[in-house]
Amino acid sequence: MKNIAIFASGSGTNAENIARLFHQGNRIRVAVVVSNKKNAGVHQRMEALGVPTLYLPNSVWDNDPAQVVDALRPYAPDLVVLAGFMRTIQPAIIDAYRGRMLNIHPSLLPAYGGKGMYGHHVHEAVMAAGEKQSGVTVHYVSDEIDGGEILMQQSVDIVPGDTAETLEAKIHPVEYSLYPRAIVAALQRLDNDGLPSSHAVTEVSATPERAEADHKAPEVPAAPPVPSADEEWAGVLQVKYSDSEARSAAERVSRQAQPPVPTQQPPAVPPRTLPDGERPKSYLAWSVAVTILCCTVAGIVAIIYSASVSSRLSAGDMAGARRASDRAQGWIIASFVLGVLWATLWVPISMLKTVLF
Repeated sequence: MKNIAIFASGSGTNAENIARLFHQGNRIRVAVVVSNKKNAGVHQRMEALGVPTLYLPNSVWDNDPAQVVDALRPYAPDLVVLAGFMRTIQPAIIDAYRGRMLNIHPSLLPAYGGKGMYGHHVHEAVMAAGEKQSGVTVHYVSDEIDGGEILMQQSVDIVPGDTAETLEAKIHPVEYSLYPRAIVAALQRLDNDGLPSSHAVTEVSATPERAEADHKAPEVPAAPPVPSADEEWAGVLQVKYSDSEARSAAERVSRQAQPPVPTQQPPAVPPRTLPDGERPKSYLAWSVAVTILCCTVAGIVAIIYSASVSSRLSAGDMAGARRASDRAQGWIIASFVLGVLWATLWVPISMLKTVLF
């Protein structure tokens, strides 16, 4: 059984994809996931799969990296995999797992790598440079940021109309497909005493210098075809292997694991701020006053219309707010008039009737 330890900082979609792919097998498993964030979503994802997780704060990663190595020791990881881990790996950790630690980067390294090149920053830089291709690189972690030996790469075409967001949406499925294959290749490489195996090569075209050297090299007989890493592992597991079925299964897993592409919402239009002279008045204070002092029924109607002025303004219904303001004003006048009539006519008549009868 080969044990994998994963370092993750965020929601853990890549870590979940890796854990799910190897979950049902008996040759490779994710033994532990370590995070520098206590509330990272990766903890919940791994809990659902029964994978143990550890939390080590940033102070440990920065000031006591030996504690990270000690925390991993009980899980005996054959390979350490970085999946969305947003922290610099200290030399002590790299030395402990040199040649056994992988990282995935959303570009075709060595282009667009190094300090500050992560996540959307990479895609924005690629689009700003007018590139026609980008892709994904799996490489070994070294003392230089994104400078370790490249294990595998896969390219993605950039078409007119693409943005940094659409490029990122194209990159994610490639990450989910490429990373597990690179993990198998790295483990197979370790089984071969750390020597580069025939399948542990990059998936990019050779450089002009390499092509010239190959051209000058003496001709040698063609070597027999070498089975891929997947075919070798299938042989070890004693199961039938079909490359087309494997690709179909990987695509199904990618579709299931891929987060939905966020739809771009039109920018919210801020509400228009009107000068005080243009804003319809609510007359709420006047409505309350005439309700108490004059006619209660008419005053209550005035209060209702006054209250609706503010709600209609908040909803952007300027015409409705003006109508409510005018009606509130009308009912305030009606309440006042009814109150005056009550005070000048009804009250004296009632007093006179009391005296006479």
